[in-house]
Amino acid sequence: MTEESTNKAEWKQILKDIDAKIRKEVAGVVGADATDTWETIGSKMEQKVRAETSKGVGGEPDEEWEQIGERFKHKIKSGIAKVADADESDDWNTIGKKMDSKVRSEISTGMSGETEESWEQIGRRTEKGVRSGVGELAGADPDDDWETVGRKIEEKIKNALRDWLKED
Repeated sequence: MTEESTNKAEWKQILKDIDAKIRKEVAGVVGADATDTWETIGSKMEQKVRAETSKGVGGEPDEEWEQIGERFKHKIKSGIAKVADADESDDWNTIGKKMDSKVRSEISTGMSGETEESWEQIGRRTEKGVRSGVGELAGADPDDDWETVGRKIEEKIKNALRDWLKED
């Protein structure tokens, strides 16, 4: 057996074990049986999620997704307008322009003291910071490339999944 086929077989078994454990846990949370199909579990989950989501935006548990979406849209626009120092009655284009200006200024000032960096410069600086931070969490060196970081993350995930699956 090649290393690649061993790796695939290993992942296949891990995924099978994960499916069984997740099915059991999700079914318990949504009031289904662990032997129910994913379709049945999903249906019960959708009902529960819809009710909780509606409640979270000030709606009733039996509201339809369209109504819930409208409530979300209103809350999001109101929140973004507030952060952007715009009026809630402004159109999205106006709110977006105000937000772009505010975010660009705050990000570039916070990172370098300059107030007018391009999005490309901000993006490069941010990517390097994210890659370095994620790499550090995975046990990689700060200057490792994404491929190296990815391999280290894969190993950590495999080990964490193995440990999690042993808990039962």
